[in-house]
Amino acid sequence: MTASMVLAGGEFLTRVNSTLPSLGETDRRVIETMLANPEAVVRGTVTDLAARAGTAQSSAVRTCQRLGYRGYQDVKVAITRDLANQTQNSSELAHEDGIDAATSASEIVERIFRRSGRALIDAAGTVDADTLSAAIERIATANRVLVIGNGTSAAPAHDAAYRLQVLGIVASAPPEVFAQHLGARHLDPGCVCLVISHTGASRESLLVAEAARAAGAYVVAITSFVSSPLTRTVDGVLVAGGPEYGFRLEAMASRLAHLAVVDALFVGVAVRRPQTSATALDLMADVTVDHSL
Repeated sequence: MTASMVLAGGEFLTRVNSTLPSLGETDRRVIETMLANPEAVVRGTVTDLAARAGTAQSSAVRTCQRLGYRGYQDVKVAITRDLANQTQNSSELAHEDGIDAATSASEIVERIFRRSGRALIDAAGTVDADTLSAAIERIATANRVLVIGNGTSAAPAHDAAYRLQVLGIVASAPPEVFAQHLGARHLDPGCVCLVISHTGASRESLLVAEAARAAGAYVVAITSFVSSPLTRTVDGVLVAGGPEYGFRLEAMASRLAHLAVVDALFVGVAVRRPQTSATALDLMADVTVDHSL
């Protein structure tokens, strides 16, 4: 593991420099804690930050707001972006697992795959079995399922909708945010909205979750953090995410964990309705043959 980077510039540091003179002692302590280890901010929670700064969680959140952010998640995003820009502007690019230009291809495969496997093992311990069971039951009996994912969560969302369609479930994953919001407004108590979001702070995904709840649908989230605006909105939370690996890019390891949860939902729903699933899978096999040379 490389030493923690120091912010040399960027949006977050600019806001700090312009705001710090007007802040009190507690705010200064929280900011100094963030600047001392910005990568810990990216990886951790606001509770972790408050503990390191020796203050209350509410005080840490207020510090973020005094810097002009809506909350801690916005600070995480800003620092992540600033660190990524620093890395891209640096003359040397170093991976956290010690991978550099001299590392052989076989070593890269071994190290990256080992990291990915560890991320899945870690995530298996955070998924709540009761919530997973409830989600399987709701999806298996739903009139239709709306799957939402934006940014890096778009691909897992599309995969989830496709897998549910394979089982004969009416499911969709609209790629456009207006279509997502409209789809949520058309849901009813017999429907399910599955929201996949790494941070749980995506404005578009949160808006859809709120609309789906208001429509009476059961809303379940697959996300990486226990506490976020999304987790405070939905009916059920499936937390599957670990430390981020790589060139400080959000959601690389977590995306694997989220896909694993999607796979668990797929298998759970399939065995929950075996006859229907068997028929649907046979149809899928026929379609596959039609598209094979």
